[in-house]
Amino acid sequence: MALKPKIKKKRWKASNEREIIQYWAESETYKFSKDSKKPVYIIDTPPPYVSGRAHLGFAIHYAQIDMIARYYRMLGHSVIFPACADRNGLPVEVRVEQKLNKSMHEMDREDFLQICKQELDIAEENTIQVMKWMGLSCNTFYGSPEIYYQTDSPQYRFNTQRTFIRAWNEGLISRAARPNNWCIECGTTIADAEIEYRDDESFLHDIIFEVEDSDETITISTTRPELIATCELIIFHPTDTRYTHLEGKNAITPLFEKKVPILKHREADPEFGTGIMMICAFGDKSDVKILREEGILNPKTAIEADGRLNEVGGKYNGLLVKEAQSAIIEDLKAKKILINSTQTKRRVPVCWRSKTPIEIIAMEEYYLKQLEAIPEIKEIVEHMDFFPKSNKIILDNWINAINTDWAISRRRFYGTSIPIWYCSECQAPNVPTEEELDRYYDAWKEQSPIKTCTKCGKSLKDAQGEVRTFDTWFDSSISELAACNFGGIFFQDKGAKFFESNFPCSIRPQGKEIVRTWLFYTILRSYHLFKKPAFNQVWISGLVRDPYGGKMSKSEGNSVDPLLFLQPQVLPKNTPDTLRPDRDSWKEVAKLDSSPKFSGKQANVNLYYGADSVRLTSCLQGSHGSDIRFSLSKLDGNAKFITKLWNISRFISIFPFEERPKKLEPADEWLLSSLDALINRCLTGYAKLDFSVPAENLYNWVWNLFAAHYIELVKSRAYGEENMSDNVIKSARYCLHTSLQVILKLLAPITPFVTEQIYQSLYNPESSIHLDSLPQPENSRYEELPETEDLLTFDSLIWKAKKDAGLSLKEPVKLAYIPNTLGVFMNDLKIMHNIETIKIGTPGKSTKGLITKSDFSIKI
Repeated sequence: MALKPKIKKKRWKASNEREIIQYWAESETYKFSKDSKKPVYIIDTPPPYVSGRAHLGFAIHYAQIDMIARYYRMLGHSVIFPACADRNGLPVEVRVEQKLNKSMHEMDREDFLQICKQELDIAEENTIQVMKWMGLSCNTFYGSPEIYYQTDSPQYRFNTQRTFIRAWNEGLISRAARPNNWCIECGTTIADAEIEYRDDESFLHDIIFEVEDSDETITISTTRPELIATCELIIFHPTDTRYTHLEGKNAITPLFEKKVPILKHREADPEFGTGIMMICAFGDKSDVKILREEGILNPKTAIEADGRLNEVGGKYNGLLVKEAQSAIIEDLKAKKILINSTQTKRRVPVCWRSKTPIEIIAMEEYYLKQLEAIPEIKEIVEHMDFFPKSNKIILDNWINAINTDWAISRRRFYGTSIPIWYCSECQAPNVPTEEELDRYYDAWKEQSPIKTCTKCGKSLKDAQGEVRTFDTWFDSSISELAACNFGGIFFQDKGAKFFESNFPCSIRPQGKEIVRTWLFYTILRSYHLFKKPAFNQVWISGLVRDPYGGKMSKSEGNSVDPLLFLQPQVLPKNTPDTLRPDRDSWKEVAKLDSSPKFSGKQANVNLYYGADSVRLTSCLQGSHGSDIRFSLSKLDGNAKFITKLWNISRFISIFPFEERPKKLEPADEWLLSSLDALINRCLTGYAKLDFSVPAENLYNWVWNLFAAHYIELVKSRAYGEENMSDNVIKSARYCLHTSLQVILKLLAPITPFVTEQIYQSLYNPESSIHLDSLPQPENSRYEELPETEDLLTFDSLIWKAKKDAGLSLKEPVKLAYIPNTLGVFMNDLKIMHNIETIKIGTPGKSTKGLITKSDFSIKI
């Protein structure tokens, strides 16, 4: 009977992935059943912000989170892996404002919100498409559409309001006018965790201040002369003898003629400028701290929320900060009290969204207490498992840096409404009970669900609802509750039994750039609500960078649309014909639109590599926790591995699957022992949720050992050439199929598409490989056997010798000497390399014409 491959398709094509997505959908492969007897594993999927198109970093980050889900399913868990979308906050508001070229405050609020929603709907379609095509096994897409949430849905926002009410009742919420970080462009308060820092070019100005009732002057260095009007103190370090005689005296501010006290303070830096400094309202957080320490609690400030100086700025009233700074410098020069201006670098705090320099402005906001919870938070964190452990320091450092409570109110429109109504009689804030709050309320437009004021007893029929919204992180920081079905957001949960049985959440996967915000706030909120950790495991990934190590961004022109790799492209006419999969092409690819709808021509390069190639590349480009450098050359190379796997599988499919024979051939025993070592190495990597470990080991083992050496070694036995016993043939076939099944299962979490198709074509057409179990080793071997290196060395010696001699690999080898370790492989090696005579040991000195390497000698 002629042997023919069971796998009919000659090549693996990326388009096959769509067929598999359809199969998963029809078979409801990843459907979640709350009645399952399996242990539940819940992933707190990061709700992706859906403003604009999804980028490559997003696709890779979420693909690796999917690997966690697939790994735990194959460990025997029932996995909740929700698709979700974060739709609150600034980005969509800014996007709409830019699109309409007007501020949201110039529009009807309801109309503005509707436009925002439309923008979000469009962006969310793109995000969901990328998630599906990248192979994410979210329950949402494959049998459990109810396991899905949007942070702007009434149910989710209702849960946010409920948790706020609990915090209010616990005395954790306060209202105060405190100096806050203010983003002028965004028009709202931002938390410390939302601040980034950059080094800007600036000038350090040396300015003369007079000392009251004295001919003496002092010179003060500052980069913020526009704040002279708000100067409240002059300080020097207690050990700085240059200025100790000035303690208790007053200085007169230039231009504004304001009398301010001079005093010693430990915060003064003798090495900065002239060593004596002005404390203003407010240059930075140290100004806030010092003024508070000195009892100056309500200093006059000069900068308003719109970024202009007010009446405190005197003649500079109405000028923007930079305009006022320039005008003040000119006036100081005119009065000859500006000694010098030296160019310098200034570390500037900026808004992490708009990148606009922040100002510190006293605003009334609502705060959630966090300072008093720090000791307990530190204790809770110690009971969480971090992957990798080294990234825990990011969180530890942030916790130790916290010095104020969290301002949770925002002066924006598209967010969850703060459920507070102010009595028209006494202005007291009224917060409903959880029983009174029976649904989500937009306080700014809806009547209070509370009947009478809790302070004065008057009717709240005409009460004014709070117009502010919550900080978006206040919403996002209960995502772990949503993942655990808090409030029945996915399915009915009578008595909250499911939630109580499965909280804390199993794992929080996220990027390292939002440890200060999302991770910390979630831990804080879970502690406040339940006195429990938010999750048991924390998986923190690095950034996806371009081939040169640059952070991908649209402004840098190096952010690539992942759909370029996930669908056929009709590339535009201006696409260079020389576009190649190398480093130099990256920015050319970044310019491309992934939409196939425009007219154009097909370029010479095919970018449709498919999700499996992208996923594999992401694992092979760096260990977990480190940044990933993604390049077309690596993607192209790893796509060849997918093709190699397909070709290997198609070759093996020629042979029938055999049961394990009573006696395995030595070469097959060696291979299975090597396979055990591979399984152990891969499972160790999986247990650490570091997918680079199984990816690298499988890539090297499949390509460099299994395909290159073992298959060539046993090929003749697998075909069953003349005079071979059934046992010898079955041993080879059994080992080939067993090895392939192990390879497929170990690769399945990383490359789910190609492994699914091969597995179903050969082994189980009725079930998904992703519902099978991970392979387990027969022994605990971790390292390769000694004969592995000997075999590879011997094969390479023969292949190189024939190549150097210009001979075909089929040409005979006249004589070969091998060490004892390979003696049991003698028959297979003889057939594999067409060796006429093979001997164990070393040749005598009289043997001529030998090519020798280590313990091996051959004659061709």
